[in-house]
Amino acid sequence: MKPRHCSRYKSAGLAITVFLFLMLYAVMPPGARSARAETLVVATDTAFLPFEFREAGKYVGFDIDLLNLITRQMGVSYSLLPMDFSNIFANLTAGKVDMAIAGITITQDRERSVDFSDPYFRSDISLVVASDNGTINNFADLADKRIGVKRGTDAADYVSRTLPQAKVTYFQNMDAGFPYLEVAAGRLDALVHDTANVRYYSQHKGQGLIKVADSVATQNDFYAIAMPKNSALTSRVNNALRQTIKSGDYAAIYRKWFGVAPEPDRLMIR
Repeated sequence: MKPRHCSRYKSAGLAITVFLFLMLYAVMPPGARSARAETLVVATDTAFLPFEFREAGKYVGFDIDLLNLITRQMGVSYSLLPMDFSNIFANLTAGKVDMAIAGITITQDRERSVDFSDPYFRSDISLVVASDNGTINNFADLADKRIGVKRGTDAADYVSRTLPQAKVTYFQNMDAGFPYLEVAAGRLDALVHDTANVRYYSQHKGQGLIKVADSVATQNDFYAIAMPKNSALTSRVNNALRQTIKSGDYAAIYRKWFGVAPEPDRLMIR
């Protein structure tokens, strides 16, 4: 009888312990949960060449290579969750993902709702027109033109702020380069987007169809990894990023995707 009583007490104690752990896990902030997880859920954009895009049935790109380096340095694995860029911040603030990497620009407004890592890339925005367009040469020529932008981006904010008379078309994503094709076909006068994506597309699939007419630097031109507010992952990601840069692995993938070595003064790790 005594052994059976003891077994029942132990079983009850174990059940209570498991119940308390699950209750604690449920109310734990997303960042604290992810710091203890073996597999992080990572949101990314569906198509932002050359940072993340689908090729031969899998996602590749500079951001994906960087994510592999950082998570390996952290000693964790990850599960990639592709989505439209405009949905990323809602998923972060709701705690549905542990982090996001998608060429995400650091802005003061975004910093109110999410945590950012140190910057890992510096970019500006560029103006794209059809290759035979000789009338639009810079941003000053866009006052009343039909302009395409990707929703939720720094380029979209810039156009809204500086070109209030323009006729703006918003795209959810850049899948298959459709917005560029709209410019090449003359259904849009121009497209304004991040320079790295613009130059990559114009030198590959868009060669002979579109050209870069002008570029401009903005005050929000640093990319970083985003995490839920007060995430326990932020310091770990920063440490891993610094180690990746120090080891030379960052420079290797930078040269792979952009054809040049990174410039430390443009990276500006904070």
